[in-house]
Amino acid sequence: MIWFLIALLASIVALGLALPVMRGVKGQVSDGREVFAGQLAELERDRELGFIDAEASRQAELDIRRRMSLANARMDEDSVEAHAPSQVLRQALVAGSGITVIAAFAIYMAIGSPQLVGRQPAEMPAIPEEARAVMAELDNLRTDLATNPDNPQGWAVLGQAYLRLGRFGEAAIAFENAINWEPGSAFLFSSLGQARLFESGGTMSPAAREAFARALDIDANDIRARFFMAEARYQDGEREAAMQEWQAIIDGAADGAAYLGMVEARIAAAEAEAGSAEP
Repeated sequence: MIWFLIALLASIVALGLALPVMRGVKGQVSDGREVFAGQLAELERDRELGFIDAEASRQAELDIRRRMSLANARMDEDSVEAHAPSQVLRQALVAGSGITVIAAFAIYMAIGSPQLVGRQPAEMPAIPEEARAVMAELDNLRTDLATNPDNPQGWAVLGQAYLRLGRFGEAAIAFENAINWEPGSAFLFSSLGQARLFESGGTMSPAAREAFARALDIDANDIRARFFMAEARYQDGEREAAMQEWQAIIDGAADGAAYLGMVEARIAAAEAEAGSAEP
């Protein structure tokens, strides 16, 4: 029922727009007669006040009336041409209006969302109180750092928070600001590399690779940098070398190291991928 009403209303609107053309309705067009009338009245005042003699006044009046006659004749011709649309034009406009209504209705039914008509919009889920408190703290920290940027620890905290929230570009900026004040931190360079890596969707970008390399220059045993540089080699096609590096990380890890599960899972995924690639 609702679709019939929508189509009916659209058709009525299209018909209302086409009716003036069907009837050949003429609009009000200014013909300029009031301009010439004003000139004649002004000429009459000049003549009464003695600003112009009788002969010159007569010649001016004849000229104004001649131009008025020409303008009236031209306006009559234009009016006939402009306001009497041909039968073919009227039929084409009416047909075009109908086709437009039908096409719009068909397109909406094909690619629109007619099933949503009449439904109440879904309510946005409420943000937990804890999340609002965290966001408020982040806003306060960001405001404080904008005023006092010489705080690498604050930038690092902000970067880690953005990293967990999935705001990887903002996290990278925060880590870069921290590095500006503490350029000798392998932790900050590894964090920056991780943010850049996640920002590129897991593909080892040049910016991420450079950050991890800088971290290893500072600390060759930085686990995170070693893990992700092995990932870079894996993506470059050096899969055996990557697997060896991941295994070396596991072999050198202390019992119960928090990162062991991550490395073991990556090795398992690589082995599964290699197995599926075999004929």
